[in-house]
Amino acid sequence: MHHKRIAFGIITHDLLSSSPIIDFLNNAIKYGHTIHELIICYNDKVDNKVVKELSTYCPVHLIRRGEYDLMEKPLKNLGMEHNDVASILETPLNKKYGKVSYGTSRNYILTTALLNDHDILFFFDSDVFPKILTEYNEDNSKFEEIDFVGSHLKALKTDKNIVASTSDYSGYYIIPKIDFPHLYELLHGIQKEDQFERITTNDLPVVSADHGINIRETKKILGGNLAINLQHYKHLAPFFSETMVVDDECFLGRGEDTLFGPIVESVGGKCIDIDLLIFHNCFGDFPLKPNINNKNNVNRFYYACMGWLIRNPFYNWVQTEFYSKPFDNEEIEKRYLSIEKGSKYAAQYFMDDRFLMLPKTFRMSYYNLDITVEKFRRLIEAWNKFKNLL
Repeated sequence: MHHKRIAFGIITHDLLSSSPIIDFLNNAIKYGHTIHELIICYNDKVDNKVVKELSTYCPVHLIRRGEYDLMEKPLKNLGMEHNDVASILETPLNKKYGKVSYGTSRNYILTTALLNDHDILFFFDSDVFPKILTEYNEDNSKFEEIDFVGSHLKALKTDKNIVASTSDYSGYYIIPKIDFPHLYELLHGIQKEDQFERITTNDLPVVSADHGINIRETKKILGGNLAINLQHYKHLAPFFSETMVVDDECFLGRGEDTLFGPIVESVGGKCIDIDLLIFHNCFGDFPLKPNINNKNNVNRFYYACMGWLIRNPFYNWVQTEFYSKPFDNEEIEKRYLSIEKGSKYAAQYFMDDRFLMLPKTFRMSYYNLDITVEKFRRLIEAWNKFKNLL
């Protein structure tokens, strides 16, 4: 499998720095892997000096979100109709709001990798690195560099039905330590109540002294630490997530990878967690402990809450559709009452009235569920056509 054509895929708003992309490229070279193409999906600015630097490693393919007409020609040549291409790549809110769903951004890269005849596609995010945090100390934390590409490749070839390999992260959790009255209700409303104890008691990052030990099948895909075997494209799913406009602001729903694992499984494929917790510098200033009252962190928490609320109705529908779990309307109403209460206390605690928008977003997300499901069905229909034409 080391002789396969390998592509790296990265989603970023602006391409103004070569790191961490160059870290992954150097890591691949160190362990003897050839990267055949770097596919970067960006939204706004590109520094040509950075592109030139990255091009010394491998060809760089730049895709600007919203310009899917540039990809339409090869897809039409393949036999796709305009409506099919639009279902996979269209960005209806980009022109007015400058926002493209996470799912569509990933589909730009996934589609490009398939059209360019790559065998393996790696995704990593712009704030992760090919090393594991093995020991935390405010003054002298320790890391272990790992064979990022090789670890995934080894896992992908252990079973002919494995479509994707993935894993979680070391480093700080995406919500800093926090506690205020009725925080539990807020978390219950956004379906994150299982993190209550962690969020209220733990301000330490995740460390991993070992790796590659607890390898197991999973349905939970993490898009920032992911390898996909494109040779198994018949079992391949597209990514899907929603956007929502609330009071003339466009918000991105989280969880574009929510359906990836279940769909792969439903058509006979497998996904595995390879127990490789690459380092996630999600606050950008490690090893400093993140402070929830920092303005940037409050913003991050608010947009995360909005993103989960937009995701949750569809996520719950997925559980019903694929796993026959009941869609409990009584439970939904309880969660609404929780978010209504918790959001008021969050607004008071942060002195930020934006949190009062959460209950409205909750209602709107469920109101729009039928539209979301229809969009997803059209995406799957177009994607299946694409796969059959490859």
